[in-house]
Amino acid sequence: MTSKLTRFLLTTAFLFFHQASYLTADAFAKEKSLAILEEQRTHLSSTDPKEVIEAIEKISLLGGNLGVRDLIQTLHGTPNFPLSMQNAPVIKFYAARALAYKGDVVAVPAIIKEFKDKSSALAERVQTKRKIQDPVFGSDSLASPYFFNPDDMSIVLACGEMLRTLAALPLTDESTKVIQEALKHKNFYIRASAADAIYLTNRIQLTTGLAEIISNEKDDFAKVAMTSALAGLEKLPNQNFKSLLTFLENSDGEIRKKASEGLVRMDLKLGATYLEKAIGRENDPRVLYQLKEDYRMITSFRVP
Repeated sequence: MTSKLTRFLLTTAFLFFHQASYLTADAFAKEKSLAILEEQRTHLSSTDPKEVIEAIEKISLLGGNLGVRDLIQTLHGTPNFPLSMQNAPVIKFYAARALAYKGDVVAVPAIIKEFKDKSSALAERVQTKRKIQDPVFGSDSLASPYFFNPDDMSIVLACGEMLRTLAALPLTDESTKVIQEALKHKNFYIRASAADAIYLTNRIQLTTGLAEIISNEKDDFAKVAMTSALAGLEKLPNQNFKSLLTFLENSDGEIRKKASEGLVRMDLKLGATYLEKAIGRENDPRVLYQLKEDYRMITSFRVP
């Protein structure tokens, strides 16, 4: 009897100290995360965008919802000081991306508000044939997402990322409505980003009416993005698949890349044959690299 009691007491003591060590480790980890968050908060107010972006990325790696409120505040910037670096599109872009990574639904209303505020001023791009000496627009552009300096991306690109973030977070009725309405936005890149967002939700029911929108779309980039979303969710060698193939021969390299992405989304071995042909005729190094990567993705062996 004594030996049984002794074993019971020893076992109880072992379990108690074992659990206590776990609690101590958890407390230490939480304390360390809080210290990191506190340190990064000071960097979020920096005037150097690189420093702010680095702080955003470090906060995104903290466990749970730690730092979500700080990222939301960074996304909103400082409205009372419009010219402040805190309002730079590049910072909004990375803040939105970090909130997608955190995955907390509490960020949804804030992202919707920021998207609506900033996207309302955006305009459609003027479709003109580009010349080699034409400039690449920067953060002051309300029409083009293209940029030259990584720290000078436009608000168009940031708004597009907000839509993709909404798709990555738990969907609500309001966020679904915002994404679907963005398919009819006046800016081509926002319409394309809305299509990307629909694909990212992995909900084919959200493509209802998308075929009609595609038929009325005038911009090839937006059209290929919408076709890519629809084909990627259907995963069938149908008319949308055939449409993607025609975009592989488009004169715009960005559109050819987007078509290639659509074939990867479909994940049909049949697409590899057409990508191989596209690789053989491609002369743009950037596009060629993407085509080859996508070809490898389709043809690679993956465990079911």
